[in-house]
Amino acid sequence: MERGNPFFAGMAKTALKAYIRNRLKEYAIDEVFEDELISDLIAQKHYFCSVNALRPSHFRKRFRPGSGENGYDFEGLFPTAQWRKVSWTQCLDPKTREDIIEDALRNAVQSIVSARKAVFPTCEKCGQKPSAEVDHVDPEFAEIARQAIDTMSQQDMDEAISRFDWWKEEAFELPANSPALLYTLDAHKTAQLQAVCKECHLSNAKERRAARKKVGS
Repeated sequence: MERGNPFFAGMAKTALKAYIRNRLKEYAIDEVFEDELISDLIAQKHYFCSVNALRPSHFRKRFRPGSGENGYDFEGLFPTAQWRKVSWTQCLDPKTREDIIEDALRNAVQSIVSARKAVFPTCEKCGQKPSAEVDHVDPEFAEIARQAIDTMSQQDMDEAISRFDWWKEEAFELPANSPALLYTLDAHKTAQLQAVCKECHLSNAKERRAARKKVGS
């Protein structure tokens, strides 16, 4: 889709995003409200709701601990009378099956990531700030995930996705014998990780992009 083309309700994605963000600023935390446009957007464009005929009728913003002054979770009230976190931004760029698998792989290595930060509480790059994140220096996590997903047959993918239940709050997990999971865990035995502060993580990513651009030129 070309930039600026209508995406929903006569608006392009950029205009729609700005409209919804401004709309949500009108409501306080825990205030329940209705919005037909957002309800329709989620029902028609959300990667899970659209294929399961789910349309939220009401919404609310819920305080998310540790997210800062302006951080919150966005929840919708569904026909089951159940509140559920639902991302309107994922309606603009819906998740694919591969995205769902990659999320599961990322969750599967959180213990490895946490262990790295525990060993290096101070940023390994600048040596000054606390290590808030872990950078997959080589290979990047996206590359590990891509290769891991390539190990899956169509049957593997179908079986994995059949386990996915959006209603559950718990993170989606792949079966223990999933070839993608086994590949990812094995790759982390030799992957170069670096516990870093947020600024150094961004700096590392910028340096890698520049290096790739230089090689491609």
